[in-house]
Amino acid sequence: MRSHIVFFGSFFLFFFLFFGLDFLCSLIIKTDQNLSFQNVSEIEYEALKKEYDALMTSENFALTLEEKPIITKVVSHDPYIFFEEVTILKGKYENIEVGDVVYNELGYIGKVVDVKDHHSIVRLFTNRDNTIQVKIQNSYGIFQKDINQFVVKNITSKEPITEGSIVYTSNYSEIPFEMPLAKVTKVETSSIEQTLIVTPLIKVEELNYCYIRKAKI
Repeated sequence: MRSHIVFFGSFFLFFFLFFGLDFLCSLIIKTDQNLSFQNVSEIEYEALKKEYDALMTSENFALTLEEKPIITKVVSHDPYIFFEEVTILKGKYENIEVGDVVYNELGYIGKVVDVKDHHSIVRLFTNRDNTIQVKIQNSYGIFQKDINQFVVKNITSKEPITEGSIVYTSNYSEIPFEMPLAKVTKVETSSIEQTLIVTPLIKVEELNYCYIRKAKI
């Protein structure tokens, strides 16, 4: 009798392990797939919401401008030249020309350097080869990338510059408008000159929409 009990007990244990465990595993996998799908959906939702908010901000900003800007979408960030240039979805057929100025509600982004039929390449202000003439308070200087930070050097005036001051593009440069560019985060003073450590106002990796303004006015 005892042997029969052991036999049937072993049989039911085997049956559970063989079929029940398989069922539990499939249930866990299905639950995990549902969670993965949910996470993907949430990620897609957040991305779309972020883009929508950026578009609304851009359109609201456009209403405050005197001129009617050309609005366009940033369609690609090349990971190998992430801080060097981006592609925008406007080109020759939309009357875009080399030298046109690109900006958004926060300030200066860069200049158009190459134009195709329906897209253009923009060289960003963060490009390591850029030197941009800028204005800070009543002084002028040169904005550039210095290794892993941005600085303003060759300041023309000995007037003290305060932290928190906004750096603008200078209308004496090849950019014919004054546009916000960066904020002064640190002032380094020597017996010869002031050097400003600055933080860009725009995060290049978050660019979605921008405006194009004709350089020739």
